[in-house]
Amino acid sequence: MAGTLLVDAVGSCIAIDLTALDEGDVAAVRAAWADALADAAAEPVETVTPHGSERAHMLSGLSQQVTLAAIEAARGRAWMLHAAGIATDDGQVVVLVGPSGRGKTTASRALGAVYGYVSDETVAIDADGRVWPYRKPLSVIEDPSAPKAQLPPSALGLQPLPHAELRVAAIVLLDRDPSHAPIPTVEVTDLGDALDGLVSQTSFLHDQPAALRFIAAVAAATGGIRTVKYREAVTLPAVIAELARPAGAIVVPPLPEHVVAGVAGPGPRFTRVAVADEVAVDDPDRIALLTIRENRQGHVTLLGGIAPAVWRAAEGATLAQLTEAAIAAYDEPEGFDAGAAVLLAVGQLLDAGLLTSDEPVIARRDDVAWVDSGDRIVALPLSPGPDAQLAQPAALVGSAALIWEWLEEPITLTQLIARATEAAGMDAAAEVPGQVEAFVAQLTQSRLVGTPAT
Repeated sequence: MAGTLLVDAVGSCIAIDLTALDEGDVAAVRAAWADALADAAAEPVETVTPHGSERAHMLSGLSQQVTLAAIEAARGRAWMLHAAGIATDDGQVVVLVGPSGRGKTTASRALGAVYGYVSDETVAIDADGRVWPYRKPLSVIEDPSAPKAQLPPSALGLQPLPHAELRVAAIVLLDRDPSHAPIPTVEVTDLGDALDGLVSQTSFLHDQPAALRFIAAVAAATGGIRTVKYREAVTLPAVIAELARPAGAIVVPPLPEHVVAGVAGPGPRFTRVAVADEVAVDDPDRIALLTIRENRQGHVTLLGGIAPAVWRAAEGATLAQLTEAAIAAYDEPEGFDAGAAVLLAVGQLLDAGLLTSDEPVIARRDDVAWVDSGDRIVALPLSPGPDAQLAQPAALVGSAALIWEWLEEPITLTQLIARATEAAGMDAAAEVPGQVEAFVAQLTQSRLVGTPAT
């Protein structure tokens, strides 16, 4: 296509429209992207147009334009990590993950001088483990007073890609420590501990099918998420042979089938909310949940303790059923009541928006005035009651004042009891439910609280 440069970016062909550029700018664009050229017969999925009158700014902005177009084109198709990558001669790719400022780019250059340079920006991993490179220009400070120069990897002595299909061999978290011993060390990192770091460096997590389960499957296929601790990047080539071993098959586990244990009993019923994805994290038993917030950002919650058993059983289950499920999974706890522990877990899951309940919510009435004097709260209904009589002020102290604070937003009785149990301690767990129920009944009778509809 005349006046167009086709580049290969994480498995997609992106066209750069050169028609509005002068001869010098065209040459500069072609030089910067010389190591990322796509096949001339490739069909572009997106066309970007460079803009900016000053060449250095135009080249820098163009790199961002191509990157955004590429990851948009790959959303939902691949796991896209904001990461660096290097490849051995047989195509085994070691993916280097770390937040900005942790030495990822320096590490990729030190390793890229020895091994095939895959990217220092984005590494895309397909469902079968294939890796797609992105050899975009690198930003280099040549003059501290000028914008960074955009240079192709080869201009910095970085090695070309091997003549082999690229396959993921290892996912590595970088941990540079100036006080570390001269020789780098490699250790397997618990998936639950690694998830936050991986998710924070993932693009369009919410669009990837089975996002958490795929991450877990890649970890399992590659021998676990590894952390490399090192002092200087120049020492990193010594650990690549250990990391760059062919991976096993990537097998994504199915979504868990949750079964309610026991026989239904009285009381509210609790149900899991829909999540974008979930994956079990073993030894110890944990579950990672992916939810999507209103801003379309993915959020991961790691459930531990007895919460996994509660989560699995929460399909219209009562507290009694959830307690049976927890005991079946983890045995009867020593030193405290299993029912109280399950209550706390349910309350926390309700607070986190991960469970729903069929019980009504309670909140302060809108027509109540109240003042906090430091050691007590005084509340007064402003509207007359059914008998047209005005109510007397109510003084709330101690735990009563604490419950009043929790009622600022609509909340269920179960959440109130769970929070009060946690505040009082497990030794008082047996008395708390009756006390909270009596206090809420008193507040309701005094017209201080009610359901939001009343």
